[in-house]
Amino acid sequence: MSTGEPATPEPGQSPPQGGGYQPPSGTGYPPPAGGYPPPGAGGGGAGSGGAGYAAPNYSAPGTEGYTAPNYPPPAGQPFAGGGQQPYQGGYPTGATGQAPLSPTEERTWAMAAHLSSVLGIWVFFLGALGPLVVLLAQGQRSPYVRAQAIEALNFNISVLIYSIIAWILVFVLIGFLMVAALFVFWLLFTIIATVKVSNGEPYRYPLTIRLVH
Repeated sequence: MSTGEPATPEPGQSPPQGGGYQPPSGTGYPPPAGGYPPPGAGGGGAGSGGAGYAAPNYSAPGTEGYTAPNYPPPAGQPFAGGGQQPYQGGYPTGATGQAPLSPTEERTWAMAAHLSSVLGIWVFFLGALGPLVVLLAQGQRSPYVRAQAIEALNFNISVLIYSIIAWILVFVLIGFLMVAALFVFWLLFTIIATVKVSNGEPYRYPLTIRLVH
């Protein structure tokens, strides 16, 4: 006698046509291998709202936290980023392509500009030769060395001119005193100039004809 409920098939029997098999209450079928797909992954079917499944944005293995190095551009070229500031590295600078002198080197070369005249004064009175060599060799690397080399050069040129006049006056006897006084004057102020520049101070000689600028 039918009760209005679909009959449960016995083991080994097929379910009645049109009825379908109902799993036992409280058990259900296990989920498929790999789990169910996320909502909308089935191509926008019913209930998915048409939204597709977006895969997560995974980074390539081994690139997490990697930042590309910021290589400096060539000297004199602006940065590609903001600021447009020229690259300033430890490259040589100056008109001669040489690095500027350090403060210690500046004092050393300034002293050489003044003391070198002592060596040259005994070689045909060429006291100006030493300062000239310093001016040409290191003048472009330091304004301080250039100024002191020019000062020593002008002083020794002036002393050379005064010496020529003093030797001419030897024939009237007064020249001997002038030569002796001029030598003491030259040696004294050369020593004073050397001491001053060794302390990093600029020095200007007295009674100097400044022909070189």
